[in-house]
Amino acid sequence: IRVATSPDMDLLCALANELLMNIHAEGTTEDARRVFEHIINSPDRGIIVVAENKGVLCGYAYASYEWRAEFSGETMDIIALFVSPQWRSKGVGRSLIASLLENAKQRGIRRVSAEVHPGNSAIERALETTGFDPERRTLWGLRL
Repeated sequence: IRVATSPDMDLLCALANELLMNIHAEGTTEDARRVFEHIINSPDRGIIVVAENKGVLCGYAYASYEWRAEFSGETMDIIALFVSPQWRSKGVGRSLIASLLENAKQRGIRRVSAEVHPGNSAIERALETTGFDPERRTLWGLRL
């Protein structure tokens, strides 16, 4: 597990495309590329970590940083976690989450959250095994 770099962009976007298709997102691979480039070039905004095996990316996790008085300062929101199907149930997702949590500790972050699409039991299990508890909040959104 390591922090993503610019040379990872094409492989990272291929993984993001799989995720976007799986969740029926309106975003495209090019949208993902813009986000990834922004985060890689502005590490104060977030972090992208990748799981790699013999030069092949097996998965990635992306988190953003946000400042919230409710939680005494900087927080981390896990935005995306994706593991290629052939690498699932092998601890890759948990390792990616652990890497994000280590980054949060190094930054002095005291709260990390993750939004999970309904029915995504694999991510729920990975979060539970790394110490997360479900919070019952209602997410509201407005598309502009």
